[in-house]
Amino acid sequence: MAEIDTRGGFVKTSIREKVLILIGVTWIVGGAVAFLPVRNFLLYQLGSISPRHRELVLIVMGSVVFILVCWGFTTIAYRRTDLVTNLNLLLVSIVTMSPLLMEITLRTGIAVGHPKFRTPGLYANVLSDDDYYKLRIVWGLDNIDKGTAESANLNEFQRSSSGLAYDPILGWAYTRTPQNPLGVIADTPYVLEATEGSVLFYGDSFVGAGKLMADKIPQQLQSLLPGKTVHNFGVPGYGLDQIYLRFKQSHGHFKKPVVIIGILTVDMDRCIMKNRSRPKPYFLIKENELVLSGVPVETNNDSYLKNNPIGITSYFGAALVQFAEYLETGGNLMQSQHRRGEIERVSKRLIEGIVQEANDNSLDLRFVIFVPTSGGGWRKAFLIGEIERWGIPYLDTEPILIESMAKPRLGDFASLYYDESDHHNKLANGIIAKAIAEHFFKLPRQ
Repeated sequence: MAEIDTRGGFVKTSIREKVLILIGVTWIVGGAVAFLPVRNFLLYQLGSISPRHRELVLIVMGSVVFILVCWGFTTIAYRRTDLVTNLNLLLVSIVTMSPLLMEITLRTGIAVGHPKFRTPGLYANVLSDDDYYKLRIVWGLDNIDKGTAESANLNEFQRSSSGLAYDPILGWAYTRTPQNPLGVIADTPYVLEATEGSVLFYGDSFVGAGKLMADKIPQQLQSLLPGKTVHNFGVPGYGLDQIYLRFKQSHGHFKKPVVIIGILTVDMDRCIMKNRSRPKPYFLIKENELVLSGVPVETNNDSYLKNNPIGITSYFGAALVQFAEYLETGGNLMQSQHRRGEIERVSKRLIEGIVQEANDNSLDLRFVIFVPTSGGGWRKAFLIGEIERWGIPYLDTEPILIESMAKPRLGDFASLYYDESDHHNKLANGIIAKAIAEHFFKLPRQ
């Protein structure tokens, strides 16, 4: 209660009232300030939802903010009443208990199988957290066959007709057959011959992507380089570590080939992961040397998860970490610093390993850098720095594509990617293939 100073004639504010004023201001500021980032984070994680559901989210959140702000002003205005005091004690108690309540809510939603609660991005970083892909396995989001990796997390256009199969060293690779002895992306049979004039193009799905065989970068490059044979060694989902291993395994079948290593910037993140919806190999650094680990790769996800369980102990705590990262990056995960030091250390050694392997075998080595729709960021800057340190020729596709988009009627940068997968489309692949031919093989510019 307020106290009356009989000497001065004014009312002194009690400690209880001061506390209630502070609580009221907290309700007002907390509700108003938290609305936008929380709304954006939820809509970002929910992904593609109907306009009706999107509107419902906004209405619910707007109502909560309105109630909080109104209650804040009510608390300040009626701070001397016992009812307001008691209600605020109840609300503060609920807020204090909210982490436990949120944890129970999240675990209940997960247990009953609600798809919005079973959103791995709410609890783990998609770029560099093993738990993200472990959750996909446990929740059956990829429908992975335990013996193979034929359909894991891939769009149909990313796979050749031969499909992907388990590989004890690489984790997964395209099926090797008598007609396709190296398991490359090809639609015509070939015979291995140690002849000169081969171009070996390694990478992930950015190298292998294209709805039609003729749309892919290596296949378009082949049409620009008569007299040479371009082999497409792209494999969906590969990290820099698997690209390095595939390169080491296969280049010995050719005589003095030109080797092109295609690196998507986030391939760096993948090289520190032990699982991407199925177990994969990985490298550790011991005594400043790369040590291959996790091989032979597990074929059974159940046994893998038994030995490598999900590391999340609190789903609410994990969600708070992801929310903090969302605020830090402004919703652009490409700016995330998560595990950056580890990513750069391992990637540096892998690039060194690729260069050393090429030098030891007198191979003509080149690099091509790919970026996602949100740009290359610090990862691209790191790759360029390391490649330049070794003096290896490279092609940065980002400025080339941006320059091409400046031409009339071609569209914007996003129009170079498939909407359904964020991979380069036929137009972008053609621009890149032409740039590679001009940059590495001295094809005259047209």
